[in-house]
Amino acid sequence: MGRQLLPPEQADSWGEFHARLELELESRGDPLRPLWRAGAGALFGMTLICCSYAFTDRHWWLWLGWLASLAVVLAMASRAVRRADGRRARDIELARLQDAWQDHLDRESPAR
Repeated sequence: MGRQLLPPEQADSWGEFHARLELELESRGDPLRPLWRAGAGALFGMTLICCSYAFTDRHWWLWLGWLASLAVVLAMASRAVRRADGRRARDIELARLQDAWQDHLDRESPAR
């Protein structure tokens, strides 16, 4: 069983926050992302080839093929955009949390 990743928002100290932040940023890496991008590129190339044959040879089944593959490519692209927006929003939230921790540490610093 894997250990559940606790969010940095629930940290009680600066060290714990920083450790949870590093774990969250480290767990974001998706090893299959290059494979998905290559698959989307190949599917888009197949869509263009099917589209050109459908227009020149006038085969109805090629129209179905390129429309279906275009729909899949568009779904993959919209998912990628949604995930990028979510990741960007999370980065902004984590930066705000880190600034809040820094402000808290500056106010509570015993050196002052």
